[in-house]
Amino acid sequence: MTVVVTGLGAVSCFGSGIGALWEGLLGASRRPDPAPDVCGLPARPHLYAVPDADAPGRGTGRTGALLATAVAEAVAEAGLTAGDLRDAGLTVGTSLGDIDLSEHGVGTGAGSSPGQDTVTGAGAPFDGAVSVPPPATHRVAASLASRFGIGGPGQTLSTACSAGAYAVAWGAELIGTGQADIVVACGGDAFSRVAVGTLQRFGLLDDACCRPFDTGRAGMVTGEGAAALVLESAESARRRGRTAHAVLAGHGWSCDAHHPMAPEPSGEQLRRAAARALAGIDGAPGAAVLHRAGVAVNDTVESTAISAAVTAAGGSPGEVLGYAPKAVMGHTAGAAGVFGCVIAALVLRHGLVPPNAHVTDPDPDCPLTVPLDAPAPLARPTVLVSGTGFGGNNAVLAWRAAA
Repeated sequence: MTVVVTGLGAVSCFGSGIGALWEGLLGASRRPDPAPDVCGLPARPHLYAVPDADAPGRGTGRTGALLATAVAEAVAEAGLTAGDLRDAGLTVGTSLGDIDLSEHGVGTGAGSSPGQDTVTGAGAPFDGAVSVPPPATHRVAASLASRFGIGGPGQTLSTACSAGAYAVAWGAELIGTGQADIVVACGGDAFSRVAVGTLQRFGLLDDACCRPFDTGRAGMVTGEGAAALVLESAESARRRGRTAHAVLAGHGWSCDAHHPMAPEPSGEQLRRAAARALAGIDGAPGAAVLHRAGVAVNDTVESTAISAAVTAAGGSPGEVLGYAPKAVMGHTAGAAGVFGCVIAALVLRHGLVPPNAHVTDPDPDCPLTVPLDAPAPLARPTVLVSGTGFGGNNAVLAWRAAA
């Protein structure tokens, strides 16, 4: 069954909306700001923060608020009615959900304060009318379903930083198996003290900015945001008279289970996932939106795996334009894979690949062609999106332009 995209939504460090995201990517100049909390570290970390985010509603935290903004835009663009949403599916990729509710000690209802027990509120309604519920990760999806009246199958996927890519692929599976005609696939994560502190403890943070294609890279910089796509069977889109923005050509997933945080050095399992995704298109894709986060070993393994898959598909890595959006919007964790798919749809819409930012000394180990100074024209209307996560979780999707 053919799966198409009929709605896009995003809120990022560039602000709310797909237009702000695209303009920010083309500008290729965004650098992170000091985080709002020192996180117990010797120096205040950096963050690609969402400006002027909507205030969280009762019963949800900052991640839930970001997701609601992105989903609202995607649902509106797709022209979904309450009747459409009643039977629609929902897949949510997130790493930590509304972790801020725990970090701020929220969860005991009236009178709660930082440091208090958060494990209360069982049985509270999703609108938080009685008390704020404990911030279990799955409650983000439940809150979204309640807010938008999404009544079909709903799943929360938390495969670390590949969660968003998994959420989109799983949404396509729901449509392909006939469990839904329409699925809202989204991902989100907000600033978290515990996440930043943990990443710093393991030496994974760059204290300047994110530099995925530069030999001087020193790690990732966290970002916050949310992105959403409305996936739909092609028949459903035709029946509703909606325009398809992109077509899912294929997807693959795998888990190498090599190490809690590091990829398997050969990249074989990631290559296998990419090969399965590429089976849906002929030869090399026009571009690849890479997971690259500025962590040297991860970036190198990903280059090796994607290049091997492209070669096995009959193409040449040099034909592919490589792009790493985390240089200007940070690592958005569970949202990253959905952002990758939204960006792929925008690349197909505009026929351009944005320039890669913050590159002074290009990485010689990446065989893909890397646009640096200006947007590059897309030679072939196909884009690969790669997502990887802690624990060896890999998900790769291939998109092609709608006819």
